[in-house]
Amino acid sequence: MNKRAGTKELSTDSVLNDSIGWVLVITGVMTLLAFISYHPADPSFFHHGSSGKALNLLGKIGANVSAFFVHFTGIASLFLPFAVLFIGIQTVRRRVNPNWVFGFFGVLTMLLCLMAFAGSLGDTSYKGYPFHWGGLIGQFLWDTLCSKLNTIGSYLALLLILGLSILITTQLRIMQVIGFFAGLSTSVLVQFQTLFNKISQRLQADREKREHLRILREERRKHSVDLNEEEGLTQTVEKKTKKKAIEKKLVQAPSVELQEAPTEPGISDHEVAILEGEALFVKPEEALQEEIPFEIEQVKWKYPNIDFFEPPHEGNEIDRDELHEKALSLEGKLGEFDVTGTMKNIIPGPIVTTYEFKPDPGIKYSKIVGLQDDLCLALGAESMRIDRIAGRYSIGFEVPNNKKETIFFREMISNDHFKDSPSKLMLTLGKTIEGEPYCSDLAKMPHLLIAGQTGSGKSVGLNAMVCSILMKATPDEVKFIMIDPKMVEMVAYNDIPHLITPVVNDCLEAASALKWAVLEMEVRYKKLARYMCRGIDQFNSEFIKGHLSPEEGDQLDIMPRIVIIIDELADLMMVARGEVEESIARLAQKSRAVGIHLILATQRPSTDILTGLIKSNLPCRMSYRVAQRNDSRIILDSNGADQLLGKGDALFLPPGSARLIRVHAPWLSPREIKTLTSFLKKQAKPDYNTAVVQDSEEMDSKTSGGAAAQKTDAMYDQAARLVVSSGQASVSYLQRKLSVGYARAAKLIDMMEQDGIVGPHRGSKARDILVSPDYFDPIDNQLR
Repeated sequence: MNKRAGTKELSTDSVLNDSIGWVLVITGVMTLLAFISYHPADPSFFHHGSSGKALNLLGKIGANVSAFFVHFTGIASLFLPFAVLFIGIQTVRRRVNPNWVFGFFGVLTMLLCLMAFAGSLGDTSYKGYPFHWGGLIGQFLWDTLCSKLNTIGSYLALLLILGLSILITTQLRIMQVIGFFAGLSTSVLVQFQTLFNKISQRLQADREKREHLRILREERRKHSVDLNEEEGLTQTVEKKTKKKAIEKKLVQAPSVELQEAPTEPGISDHEVAILEGEALFVKPEEALQEEIPFEIEQVKWKYPNIDFFEPPHEGNEIDRDELHEKALSLEGKLGEFDVTGTMKNIIPGPIVTTYEFKPDPGIKYSKIVGLQDDLCLALGAESMRIDRIAGRYSIGFEVPNNKKETIFFREMISNDHFKDSPSKLMLTLGKTIEGEPYCSDLAKMPHLLIAGQTGSGKSVGLNAMVCSILMKATPDEVKFIMIDPKMVEMVAYNDIPHLITPVVNDCLEAASALKWAVLEMEVRYKKLARYMCRGIDQFNSEFIKGHLSPEEGDQLDIMPRIVIIIDELADLMMVARGEVEESIARLAQKSRAVGIHLILATQRPSTDILTGLIKSNLPCRMSYRVAQRNDSRIILDSNGADQLLGKGDALFLPPGSARLIRVHAPWLSPREIKTLTSFLKKQAKPDYNTAVVQDSEEMDSKTSGGAAAQKTDAMYDQAARLVVSSGQASVSYLQRKLSVGYARAAKLIDMMEQDGIVGPHRGSKARDILVSPDYFDPIDNQLR
């Protein structure tokens, strides 16, 4: 019975509230029409019109009301209809301030201040009749203030009173106002700084292009040859180059034929030499003068067309009512836990919407983060991420959208930041929560560690990174080593011309490939030292300009960057932990200057896979959704990855920053990848290096002095004595005791089998020890 009575009372109050609100709204609109159509000649309390007919839109009633307020309040009377209209709307929306007495007092004070300000303007005429700007009340207030404070004092007093009345009415705090303008000024400064940096980069690029063209013109004049001698010189060159020719395509050229640049990069066919200035062609007579022992071949590379990829669809229409309702629910739920503040902005994005909330002073950030699960429950969201908003005194609540957009790869590579970047290793990571495309340069990272559970979109994001490099780089600029123990993720890239070796599926071959990369790193460092270059960019630049003279027995060419991609690091660590960890650590520490970069991905970001040695040298990391909070801490050193949505939703830790950036990876269908790789395969065949996956023991002999794989090596003697004394002839036992990789331990066991120390492999059973425990005693006696 009480419940019904309470419901009835609530319903009555609601109807009464709506009725009052709509009456105020209609009154405000009618008053505004009356004031707008005010005419001093209309019949009213203060004037008897000659015609007796009112020109006001609301007739004689409108004429009397407008004349009354204009006569007493002047131009400030226009403030009244808007005030009534605002109060009516707030009443209908049930957002009337409980302290309405203070609000009314603030509005009244503001009206008086405006009348006083208008009163300072004096009198004028309106449609042929005298008109007082401030009305009788405004003129009286102004005259009274001037008699006490003079003109300047009166203005200052009115400004002070007006400001206080605004604060009382809106219930704003002075620090909030200052914070708002401070945040606004900071945002404007950041935008100006970004614009200035873009302009500076454009100007620098133009200067470099002009300098490059100037050098080319000077070289062409310096090495010009009489055209009449061209035929004889060409024949001489052909005889000499056939003896010393090696398979090189791109060489230094003093002169090039400039072509008109295409309107859109990546669509038209154009010379590699013209686009980036890193591969120029040489005439036969110029080859004779420079004595470069390279075979001359003119090559044209066609960049992939952007039309290979599906165009983006129209985005979902934003439901503003739904966003507003969620903001109110979020604010109300926070209020239940005594977290007060102001909801500042709502920032809709393609996947999540960010609600910017500014807590009141005294509210702890940790308290708000602790309410994450309760807020998810209140909004009915599958997950929620709470983080501070950089550059503002606010907190962002990232809530998933009910309708999520699909982000397409074509939209990413059409972005100006991606197209205008001179880097060949620009990776498209996806869109930010604001819907802006986000790219990052792998050369600046210079390595990337990726984690994500099954179904999180890790493979899709990895495909987008690979394809973004293939869109901008030729095979002579970037080479790939792809390691895919799962055998299915990177099979589409087999036989593309950018590969150094076919996609590696065997874990032992993968360990060998990493060792080859270490050896290549050392070779490159020695070459940089010989030619006194600090890095790969300086070496290539000096080579293009012709400032490098090859030493005896040395072959100079453009030094391509090498990107090593491992799609599942956990498998490698389980099979050959020692060798893989050592190689990765050495590459991560030293390979940046010589242009070798790592992209490591794993489904298991546990401490036994991502060891401290690996993590310490890979500061740039990216995490898709992981299973638990501990995994997020391991990969990112912070929480949050366990609250992601999957399907490409990720947190990225950029180089040189401690702030995480949330991105949503673009979608790439298998058909789009196949179209791109087929286009690349038609242009050139891969030039595979068989030494990349050669036997691991042969690689050890190159990297450690050549003694590791010999029978007379102390490692073999130590291993044999260990097996005989312990009676355990297994590969895993040697791995543990000697801290070697699987390949070396297996090779040592095979060598013992050849020497008759252990028996053959017997499936799941252990090998037999064919010698007695005192087998080595006669040998030791002879050595004595």
